[in-house]
Amino acid sequence: MSTLPFTAAVTSRKQTSNIGKKNTEAVVKAFPAKQHRSEQTHEKLLQSGLDLLRDGIFDDISIAQISAQAGCSVGSFYLRFRNKEAFFKFLIESISETLETDLHANLTQESVKDLTLAQTVRHCVDHYVETNRLYESIIRAAVQYSINDSDDWQPVRDNGLKLHDHYIELILSKSRKPNQEEARQQLLVGFQIISGHLVNSITHPVNHLPLHDPNLSHWLFEVVMHCMKVKLPTHVIPQQKKRRLRIAPPKKKVTTQRSK
Repeated sequence: MSTLPFTAAVTSRKQTSNIGKKNTEAVVKAFPAKQHRSEQTHEKLLQSGLDLLRDGIFDDISIAQISAQAGCSVGSFYLRFRNKEAFFKFLIESISETLETDLHANLTQESVKDLTLAQTVRHCVDHYVETNRLYESIIRAAVQYSINDSDDWQPVRDNGLKLHDHYIELILSKSRKPNQEEARQQLLVGFQIISGHLVNSITHPVNHLPLHDPNLSHWLFEVVMHCMKVKLPTHVIPQQKKRRLRIAPPKKKVTTQRSK
């Protein structure tokens, strides 16, 4: 039986070792790409859920529809989520993270430093209205779930309270009231009132100031200013010009001559 020379055996072991090392490196390098694809699938599923919710009720949307909209298989869905309820919680958590990032990036003390008190209030109210418009389908679904003894409303409520606290801190930085705690309570009441109207307009068809009414932000801004007991600036007007009431001319009295 022939054997390899010692040097050849060492070389062979080194080559085998190198091959194993290369294979390990290849696997390690594959992990980031796999992780990236997984994150992309998560994002596609998230967007799919939001898109489908805009056109329908969450209970009526199937996992197959969500997966098809995202361009992935039902199996891929179940690899990530136990069921549709777990997916819904993922939607809310993702929205919460997005809101947190948005607040710290675009709604800061620096962004309002040149604004007056009234302008800061309006800026915050505009942001709150647009946020509710953007996520109205999620809010509606959360309300529907909460009716069935679900706790899915709590994360949505927590997001709302987080926004309120952020707005209040920005507005208080512009307030000259000596009693800041009293001003804080006034603002809290104001945002609770407009929050109630927004949720109601999302979950029920309302005739007066519906969610997408162009004048909604203006009137909700006035509510907050009223709660703060601050007089509105004279130049503040709704986004649309007020319509003039068309008053019909008085009817002419018809007199008839009595025949003699």
